[in-house]
Amino acid sequence: MTQIFNHILDHYTYAGVALAIVIVVLFGVQIYYYGIAYRRVHRFRLSQRRKQITSTPPISIIIAVRGENERFLSQELPELLGQQYDHFEVVVVYIGNDLEYYEELQRIRNNYSYMRLTRMGGGERIFITTKQALNVGIKSAQYEALLFTIPGAIPSSKRWVEFVAKGYERGEIVVAPSIARFENNSTKCFIMRMVEFQRLRNAMARAVVDRLYYAPRSNYGFTRRLYNSTRGYNHLGIDIGDNDLYLQDLATASNTAVVLSPHAMVIEERSSVWSEWVEHMRYYGSTFENYNTATKSFIRRERVSRVLFFFATVVAIAVLPLELKLGAIALALLRYIVVVWSSHLTARRLGERSVALRYWIYDLTGPIVEWIIGSNESNKTPKIWR
Repeated sequence: MTQIFNHILDHYTYAGVALAIVIVVLFGVQIYYYGIAYRRVHRFRLSQRRKQITSTPPISIIIAVRGENERFLSQELPELLGQQYDHFEVVVVYIGNDLEYYEELQRIRNNYSYMRLTRMGGGERIFITTKQALNVGIKSAQYEALLFTIPGAIPSSKRWVEFVAKGYERGEIVVAPSIARFENNSTKCFIMRMVEFQRLRNAMARAVVDRLYYAPRSNYGFTRRLYNSTRGYNHLGIDIGDNDLYLQDLATASNTAVVLSPHAMVIEERSSVWSEWVEHMRYYGSTFENYNTATKSFIRRERVSRVLFFFATVVAIAVLPLELKLGAIALALLRYIVVVWSSHLTARRLGERSVALRYWIYDLTGPIVEWIIGSNESNKTPKIWR
């Protein structure tokens, strides 16, 4: 055995053997993520969780609307009010001073007995935070099960509330997918889609194994009992964090239900302008540094191992003997097959389509885009993204 090992070292050198070992280890890390961790999302079924209550509860949908959002009036609010569910209400908290807009909301409210409306002022000197508005919405709601969404998002189905409500049979925190939609299907927009898909995939992969750290702002909920048990939101000094930092305080190993039905999905409209999208990602991603070490490591490990695997493979192809070049190429091809296969299955479960053929573009550029997003902080100016 010693002679064989010495022969290998003589033939390939210490550097060559070390590089080969590094490639194999990085390959193993990548296979763990795409073959095991992310596959859990595809294989997850809500029915695997034990029911805690025997029937779906009444639901209070809470949404904070800032400013004169005409799309909310014409498209989004009708979709919420038109949900096919026996017992639900829509609680709208309007943040603004436009009396005509508020009167239009009142007119709609008068036509729907299950719509509640509250107005909060505010201006240049007094900024009403999203958490303050949600606090008011929660106090105005009459039901125990609370479901949150945002302007700029539309349920994919008239049965959205019905399917999300099934989560409350099995948990006090309910999380469902939200996918980004852009104005066109250009390569740039595909990369932006995939960056958001990757972030959602990381979150869902942790949530299905009871390690929730994030939920889409447009598609999550919790019970009033949990909210009261914590005396409301934490991190009150920032206008964000209600869907991640606060949920991390609420979540336990047994109180989270993930609903992955296509009927439970929400679609969020995004700007196709690169600078606006990057600022959006920076602003809402600025809570990341407050995550626990295990969560940050899970997210970073995939990205770093991907970059190092690509780099090590390129070096191996350039400097190693033929048989090791072919081995590195074979591992790279095998990895990509597993990545595309896993991503295709997971994307279908999370509501994304047409991923496989162009996935190589994001596979190569994703870490670069994430670096661009993380290279500068948001300007911290309170923003409402529509």
